[in-house]
Amino acid sequence: MSSILQELAKVAKEFEAKTGAPPLSKFGETIDKLPDQKQLTEIKKQLKEIKELLPLIERISQSAPNIEHVITLVRELKSVPVEQLETWLKLLRKIEGIMKKAPEELLSFLTSLKED
Repeated sequence: MSSILQELAKVAKEFEAKTGAPPLSKFGETIDKLPDQKQLTEIKKQLKEIKELLPLIERISQSAPNIEHVITLVRELKSVPVEQLETWLKLLRKIEGIMKKAPEELLSFLTSLKED
């Protein structure tokens, strides 16, 4: 059995030398660094939440008096835990609903208060 492993190791080294490929041990290390299924599920969930947040942020930012704060929020989204993204999504949906129902005079008044 060990002669078969030695032969495989020899063939692998010849392959690496001929093709310039990295050692197979490096390939194994790279595979070990890949996220597992649980991490992939968490990443997928986080990306879904970000995808849902971005259109809301864009709509809110169109009427926001200070767009720099919205830009900062978008930049920080990538490091936010999924639970917090879910909370933000709910909050932004409420804000959007309030802004749709609020009369233009009220929005102008609130904007003027911030400017003072």
